[in-house]
Amino acid sequence: MIAHFSIPARDPQRAAEVFGRIIDGAVMPFPVVEGAWVAIARDGSGLGVEVVPAATAHHMGRGEAGQAVGGPVVMPWETQIRQDGDDQSPSGFHVAMTSRLSAEEIVALGEAQGWRAVHCDRGGVFDLVELWVDNRNLVEVLPPEGTRRYLAFYTPQVAGQMFGAHP
Repeated sequence: MIAHFSIPARDPQRAAEVFGRIIDGAVMPFPVVEGAWVAIARDGSGLGVEVVPAATAHHMGRGEAGQAVGGPVVMPWETQIRQDGDDQSPSGFHVAMTSRLSAEEIVALGEAQGWRAVHCDRGGVFDLVELWVDNRNLVEVLPPEGTRRYLAFYTPQVAGQMFGAHP
């Protein structure tokens, strides 16, 4: 299952509205990234499409994971998202997927390849492993408990409350 993915667009709101139609989702601003919008499926699958401004890029965080802070807050060890991208820089695109592997197993797989792999807790809402394929492209992998927590959170109602939207 793909949990969510982000994609850059020149007009994030319009693109999110298109994806909202495609997935029968609620569309709202996505406060984690300035100017971004998100479409979240209404069917309980947890599917989301985060549409970020065209120049947005993910950059690897620094250091080790620490204590999570509530709400949509990016911590220093997590992906740093800013609008400085171009065709040769890191991409604004990422995908999140579920796995039956534990966080420790996922981290070990990444480290065996020489890739950055860090277990993160997204605002105390759900956990995942940031797996940086070739240390360039971000794939978020949710272990079983992270998947359970993600599915409980990523609904238009619950996430919408945290994001300050009223879908």
